[in-house]
Amino acid sequence: MKAYKSILVGVVLCVSFLLVQAYASSDKHHEITIVIPARVLQGFINEVLPVEITTSKELSGVLWVKSIEGLRLGLDKLWFTATIHGENIAYKGKIGGLPANLRFGALESTLNCEASIRYDTKKGLLYVGPKVVEEGKKRDILWLLLVSVLSEGEYPVEVQKLKPIAARFSNKTVEVEMDISNIYTTNDRLFIAMRPTVKATQMDQAK
Repeated sequence: MKAYKSILVGVVLCVSFLLVQAYASSDKHHEITIVIPARVLQGFINEVLPVEITTSKELSGVLWVKSIEGLRLGLDKLWFTATIHGENIAYKGKIGGLPANLRFGALESTLNCEASIRYDTKKGLLYVGPKVVEEGKKRDILWLLLVSVLSEGEYPVEVQKLKPIAARFSNKTVEVEMDISNIYTTNDRLFIAMRPTVKATQMDQAK
């Protein structure tokens, strides 16, 4: 019985690979799409946090995005609440046209943010452009500094190329490569579109 099951699984896999190969070769624009719900994506993001965001020349010390909550996804837009953690924070620049030299030390703050995303296929980079959207605290210098730092532009995120899927059938090795063609969001879901390329190579027979 186990032998029959093994044969059946092998046949199904073989047919699946052949269908993918035929379809991919006849339609170069054929794509496979992975869909990730917002709640699952939030868990993924929090697994890799904290991430340093200190980029301003006037701001010294280290700022981190510690965690995010309440993630919502629209058409290439994200909304979330970010917890920001800072150490040895100081500012040396101008406020209202006047020189300022301020020291804040450690800080912990939560900010309501939104972010735009765009994927550069050639570079394999996902660009995230966050900004603070909450009102109030207009006279709070520290809040203004955080708003300035978070809204400075786009942050590039390198998207690693997926490893090929390989399988061996009789005297052939079949390899499926997945190239990411687009990443976008809508309706509280993240979509990763991929184009499969199938290659089959003949294995050398042992003499």
